[in-house]
Amino acid sequence: MAKNSTLQAVIFDVDGMLLDTREFIFQAFEAVLAEHGHELPGRAVMARQIGRSLQDCYLAFAPNGDVQALCVSHDTFQKNPERIQLITALPGVHKMLETLQKAGIRMGVFSSRKLTLMPSLVHAGISDFFEVAVQGDEVTHHKPHPEGLFKALAALEIKPERAAMVGDAAVDILAGKAANVALTIGITHGFGTRKELEAADPDHIVDTPAEMTKLLLHTPNRKTN
Repeated sequence: MAKNSTLQAVIFDVDGMLLDTREFIFQAFEAVLAEHGHELPGRAVMARQIGRSLQDCYLAFAPNGDVQALCVSHDTFQKNPERIQLITALPGVHKMLETLQKAGIRMGVFSSRKLTLMPSLVHAGISDFFEVAVQGDEVTHHKPHPEGLFKALAALEIKPERAAMVGDAAVDILAGKAANVALTIGITHGFGTRKELEAADPDHIVDTPAEMTKLLLHTPNRKTN
């Protein structure tokens, strides 16, 4: 446990929080929608859906399309090992995870992604920091529902009031608030905009992993964005 802190665990979103998966995700949506004859939304529109289930994303992008077929094509596109090479850890993430681990904070991830989640964490060199990983096919209800967050905390045997939920999108913050965790922190270096994060009303908003680390290690007062 961190010095001078009651925080015992942090559950992280993955895409846009820990990993730069912009091209990995955007290229998949663009290729699949084009292949199935659907109009391509702009990347800003796509970004607003990141964090939700793949089915919900395609319902938003192609409401009259065959969502099941679109999801199958999406998984096929991303399972290509060459496409994992598009993924990297975001700047400052490795140092943040290392610092939290040394401080005794236990860590897990909760993502809407499925088959490619663990390979991407391994490729980025950060998989060993996490004791638990809950992915999209392990939950019935996706973010902003807290089911996956509860599942991760149960595996760690940590109560929500001793944990933080952090991410780059409103759905991450809303999941944390629904679970009544001790702390929610939004970061601006991912898919969500500051305005969208502010609307979700997290306890804090930061711009870098270094800022997030300080908050997680020093039991900050709430609502000081």
